[in-house]
Amino acid sequence: MNKSTSIHYNPRYGWDLNNDANLEMRLFAKAQRRQITILSYGCDLDHHTIKKIARHYLTRKKSDEAEETLEIRYDTYDANSTLHTENQYYFETYFISANTLAAFIEALHRLPGTHIRCEFNVRGHFEVNLNGVEFSTRVLKALDYPSMYKEDLIGRYLLFIDTESPDNEMIRHKIHLLPKELQSLSLPLDSSPLQWELLVKDWITAILRYEV
Repeated sequence: MNKSTSIHYNPRYGWDLNNDANLEMRLFAKAQRRQITILSYGCDLDHHTIKKIARHYLTRKKSDEAEETLEIRYDTYDANSTLHTENQYYFETYFISANTLAAFIEALHRLPGTHIRCEFNVRGHFEVNLNGVEFSTRVLKALDYPSMYKEDLIGRYLLFIDTESPDNEMIRHKIHLLPKELQSLSLPLDSSPLQWELLVKDWITAILRYEV
């Protein structure tokens, strides 16, 4: 398994971003400011309407009433690579009220796809080597998850096939043709590094074997 340059495994609380030197500072900052990432993912998302909703609700201007302001990131992943735009919104930071966030999420829920809250500071890549081929995945920490999972658990790690590795080209183009359960991978918070390696390899092997 190749060590990711973006995330690491901490036995106390699971996977997180690297840069331990800044961990205490980031935890302090999170206590002072409410931060959240909103993720929309699925196949054939309504990107035209999403863009209109984002423009209506998300603003980069800080409110004068800082104590009522939430710091928001927005991220999207479309299984259909021809519709997906990498990092279209993610690198912008938005400042909105709790009421505006609720309205934003409500508007998103009227559209196709899954729309969930994710950890603000957790977004990285996990890589595996399978028969000499290197595959990479995008990793986010979902704070809520669809009720299809029976575990009484708040939060899971959510993995998607990305384009970080050139070798991903052999599978990224067909993700939208796969069954929904193969379009992403969900892992419990307490999964070990060995479990990650085995489960991600099994997932990618299933994608490679699936005939479309």
